Amino acid sequence: MARLTASLGTLLVALLLAPPLLAQTLYRHQIEALPSQPQQQALAELLASNSPSVTATQLALSLPAGRARVSQPPLFSAQSGSWPFEPLVGSGLFKVIAAYQSQHPRALQIDAGSIDLAQLERAVANPQILRRHKDGYLLSYPLLIGPKAALLINDTQLYLNSRSGAALINQGQLQLQRSQLQSWSGSMDSDDPALFRPFILAWAGSSTWIEDSSLTRLGYNAHLTRGLSTRRSASQGAGVAPARLLIRHSRLREMASGAELHDALALIDDSRFDDLQQYAIDLHDSRLSLRLNRIKHVRNQSAIRIAGASSGDVTQNLILASGKAAIEVSAQSGELSLRDNLIGNSGSHGIQLQGHSGGRLLLAGNLIANSTGSGIDGENLDAALIVANRISASPDYAISLRGSQAQQGEIGLFDNQLASSGKSMIRSEGVRQLQLGGNRFQGVAVNQALLAGDLQAVQSLLLETTLKQGCFARLLLTSTDLPIIPQPQVSHCTQG
Repeated sequence: MARLTASLGTLLVALLLAPPLLAQTLYRHQIEALPSQPQQQALAELLASNSPSVTATQLALSLPAGRARVSQPPLFSAQSGSWPFEPLVGSGLFKVIAAYQSQHPRALQIDAGSIDLAQLERAVANPQILRRHKDGYLLSYPLLIGPKAALLINDTQLYLNSRSGAALINQGQLQLQRSQLQSWSGSMDSDDPALFRPFILAWAGSSTWIEDSSLTRLGYNAHLTRGLSTRRSASQGAGVAPARLLIRHSRLREMASGAELHDALALIDDSRFDDLQQYAIDLHDSRLSLRLNRIKHVRNQSAIRIAGASSGDVTQNLILASGKAAIEVSAQSGELSLRDNLIGNSGSHGIQLQGHSGGRLLLAGNLIANSTGSGIDGENLDAALIVANRISASPDYAISLRGSQAQQGEIGLFDNQLASSGKSMIRSEGVRQLQLGGNRFQGVAVNQALLAGDLQAVQSLLLETTLKQGCFARLLLTSTDLPIIPQPQVSHCTQG
């Protein structure tokens, strides 16, 4: 990293006009040469800072005191206090519950206090609701954890009955430590694609703590039922705190989606996600820290999707064999850092950026190989810093940038090592402000253009500036009605 950072000391900014290649749209490029020392120092300081956005201390549980109280309230779809279940009316949950329960459907509810599964089984005293099963317990009712209650699942296994509508709905606190939670459907376990599968839904104001545990075969592709979900209800209001989630040293596998989080404060650390149907981690309007996770075999969508007003860091994750991009950033606003991730065999682009505004977007130190599309594909980025990434074996471009909207900030491409792309190494189209410097190109095919799009017309000047002179090139692209005139020249930059 020190060598890569040092090579950032070359910055050029240039003044040039596009040659008469296209008659319909004319562009003026501006380039200028500046000493690199201030930029080098600022970038080195930026790369040296790598603190997590969310820590375990922020998510720590304080279990409710007092004697636990348990009830079995009836489920109504339109009644005061029924909002935790109302969004699930159209998901098939109530149909499965009604087929299992002979009376009007009911839920098992923890109203107050902290309780573990052994205590809960004794308090319920009804094997049709909760009973001992194999090496743990079998739950056959939907279970609601109230705002002043906590369910403790420690050193055991909880089976959720797929044939009865079992699910965990959390308004309070759910703790899962050194335990396993999975769906169960008797002799036809898990292989029927049409079968309802239990899920976990955590509402705003709740805390969910999963540590040294596993979640298996949860969720199906419907609203709020894809595996482990967090949401804010319109009945809660803005004053209720976001849902808090910690997943650490755990494994999630064979789920519709691993974690689908809306309006959450989430730390997912050193965990495994295997064989997911939709997404491994799907984040919206959340504050996040995703570190040291291993994600393999996401079949239909991207491994990680980050959307909306989300901010945080995605660091040192191993992401292999995703159906689409390994990391997808979609219409996102806020500061976001994607650093030191290992990405391979993505079904589309390695990292796909579809709209970013408001806050710094940093992609640094990522290793991206064998993507089906481009290594990094960015569209309509307000500002971004793409530095010290290693990208190889992309059939399209190593880095592809496109802009169709007014761009407020700059996009910087520094010290990236780009190798063996099927098309050009770097493509830029419609990006109004761009900085280049310190990038290295390997595995270049004979007669292959290194730069494409708006950069192709001035490729020789940019390569002379950035490779031969060791400077950075800063380009400002503006449309013009003036006639095309001879290309400008850039003087040798003076290194500071």
